[in-house]
Order: sequence, then structure tokens, then C-alpha cells
Amino acid sequence: MGVLFNVPDFVWTMINLVVLYFILRKVLFKPVTEFMENRANSIRQQLEESKENNQKALQLKENYENLMDLIYTEAEKIKKEAEKEALERYDEIIKQAKADAELLKAKAREEIERERIEMMKNMKNEIINLALDAASKVIEANMDTEANRKLVDDAVSKVSIA
Repeated sequence: MGVLFNVPDFVWTMINLVVLYFILRKVLFKPVTEFMENRANSIRQQLEESKENNQKALQLKENYENLMDLIYTEAEKIKKEAEKEALERYDEIIKQAKADAELLKAKAREEIERERIEMMKNMKNEIINLALDAASKVIEANMDTEANRKLVDDAVSKVSIA
């Protein structure tokens, strides 16, 4: 019982460990290392793509903001033009309404004047007829009716009723 350390067993164990190391290195370590390197490359590539996508997103955001500013400016311009056109149209409608009102007033004045003249003629004829009737009843003479009408016309014209 004496020996705790057996040299041949130790040598065989060392040989087995070295062989196992080379086998594991060939079978396990190399594929794991390659896998880790591939994974690191993949992560690196994804980071680069992420940075590129982030840059593209920032560029798109900037383009969008510029486009929105342009659209807002254009909308304001269109709004101001529409307001200007509406105001011009409003003024035009008001001017036209005033012109129409003035035209109606002028036509009404003309109509009133025409009716006044017509009324004055009718009144003159009525006055002449009444005067003739009154004169013929007062005189009760058989005078020529046309001569009487001419006398009354001349008298009324001198008074200038119309």
C-alpha cells in the first residue's frame, strides 16, 4: 500500500489528457471558436446595419420635417391667397350691390317722375273738365266746347300747374 503516486498511471493519464486536448481542440474548441467569431461578426454587422438604418431614419425624419415645413408654408400661402380672393370678391359683390341699388333708385325716381307728370296731366285734364262744366253751368250759354277747352288750356298753362 505504500505508493500513492504511480508513475506509469500518471504518464498514461497525461498522454490521455494531451490526446483528449487535441481531440477536443479539433472537434470542440475550433467549431466553438469559429461559432463565437461568426456570432461576433454577425453582431458587429448588425450594429453597423443598425447605425446605417439609424442614419437613414434620421435623414428621413429631417426630410419629413423639411417637407412638413414646406407644406405648412404652402398652406399658409394658399390660405392668404384665398382670403385675399374672398375679400376681393366680397368688395366686388358690395360694389355691384351698391350699383344695383343706385340703378334701382334711379329707375324708381324716373318712374316716380313719369307718374307725377302723368298725374299732373290727368289733374290738368280733370281741372279743365271741371272748369268747363262749372263755366257752362254758370253761363248757361251754348258756346263752342272746343273754344272753351282752348281758353281753359291757355289759362292753366299761364298758371303753370304742370
